[in-house]
Amino acid sequence: MPPRFNRFFRAALLASRWGMAPFCLGLVAALLIVLVQFLRELAYDVTGLPEMDGSAVILAVLKLVDLVLVANLVVMIISAGVEIFLPSVPASGEERPESSKIVDFAGLKLRLFASISAIAAIDLLESFVNTAPAEKNAVLWEIAMLLAFVVSGVMLALMDRLASDQRG
Repeated sequence: MPPRFNRFFRAALLASRWGMAPFCLGLVAALLIVLVQFLRELAYDVTGLPEMDGSAVILAVLKLVDLVLVANLVVMIISAGVEIFLPSVPASGEERPESSKIVDFAGLKLRLFASISAIAAIDLLESFVNTAPAEKNAVLWEIAMLLAFVVSGVMLALMDRLASDQRG
């Protein structure tokens, strides 16, 4: 191939990374939605605190923790998207915050699975603490999904470890 075509093709492929920008902006909007829901839930819990018994307080806190975990999951995915846009070497005079760096996509996969597993565990715990009788099938499905996430995360970690042992 002529060098001119190669340069054009390389530039076109690098420019295509900006196709991720709308997705990242959509996730920022999703993060704002989670924030509004968190604040709404917090206001509801604070105003209803005098009437709450112990299990209602636990459920309220679990709902808030669940929203925080979902927000953390969205932030991790946004950060991974930002890695595509930011150059690996900062421009002159710019410094990238250390917190914005995702080490690698293998580590990101494990963090995502850990977050999803924690969210599923919180939802399951809410089902157990909830004073309303839970449908047996629904709880069994929640347990099955949680175990599937945990087993998948462990398998990914083992595969990554085996791959790193073979490289090193």
